[in-house]
Amino acid sequence: MRRRSTSLAALVTVGVIALTGCGGGSGAKSTASKDPQAAFATGLSGLSDTDALTVTLKLDTTADALIGFAKESGDSLDAATAQHIATAAVLFETKTNDGTKLSDIKPGTKVNAATRVAIQDNGKTLGEFRSVDESLYAQADVKTLLDLFGESKSYADLTARASQMPAFVQAFVNGQWVVLDLNAVKALAGQFGGAAASPSTQQAQKLLTDLKAVIGKDVTVTRVGSDADGDHLKLTTQSRAFVTDLVQTVGADLPAASLATGSLKPGNVPDHPVVIDAWVKDGALSKLSIDVVQFAKPSEVKPGDSLPVVLTFDQSGDDISKPSNATPVDTTALFTLLGSLGGK
Repeated sequence: MRRRSTSLAALVTVGVIALTGCGGGSGAKSTASKDPQAAFATGLSGLSDTDALTVTLKLDTTADALIGFAKESGDSLDAATAQHIATAAVLFETKTNDGTKLSDIKPGTKVNAATRVAIQDNGKTLGEFRSVDESLYAQADVKTLLDLFGESKSYADLTARASQMPAFVQAFVNGQWVVLDLNAVKALAGQFGGAAASPSTQQAQKLLTDLKAVIGKDVTVTRVGSDADGDHLKLTTQSRAFVTDLVQTVGADLPAASLATGSLKPGNVPDHPVVIDAWVKDGALSKLSIDVVQFAKPSEVKPGDSLPVVLTFDQSGDDISKPSNATPVDTTALFTLLGSLGGK
């Protein structure tokens, strides 16, 4: 079950990148009278017609349902852990600082935008990253996270080891904010030939264009109806064809990405239909839902089982500020630590 979730997360991540990069205005607010394919295209374009976008990823399920799925697949899941999984969410937010619409950001455009990624449990933030003004801020409630995974006893040992490490490591383990100078990271990476690993704006724009082409080629859109979430559409694709085109596109546009996609063999991907539900409301995509049960073996589920992974899109967001009193990360010390971990 973990392997399917990892593959799905990668697919969803690529989907979010493609969606947030689509440009253009939203046009007519209602898409109910449009051809389904055109309605979906309108929703994609309208998604970036704003200066802020918040995307939330979560499971639409209950703790009891998760415990039941675990039993059916021969695993076990305690009630407390199941409850935390059911209420967990990952929030992605992008916001420009001067009101510029995301759709107006083109190659060469000088726009100051900030982003943040937050891991939440029942509305409480347990970890967060913020990218503001060429600096990356990070903070995590390490103790609570260890408690959630049943590793409470590890915290004392972790703090003891951290006390012998640089100040920024101690601060992070203690739940405080740390800040990393991204320009310093780029400069240090460049000394080891790593500068080219970061895609240029032109590369990113080409990738987004090519990803939209893949979606247009491999995805069929039909209309289900309408409800409170908007114009309900159903997207259908063949898993192997979609993954094959996706891997080829990413590898061609971002050569450095081959490090991540090189081990993925599209020919080994099970070939079956994949169905995704989408909703377009007020001229913009409002929700995506994919039932991961469709990836399970028949022996692992029973009729009527459902485990939707849901992405909701909100064209607003809070201001993303710089946390105060963040401990600076010593870039050289960080690379040394990462190198020592990699050598083990």
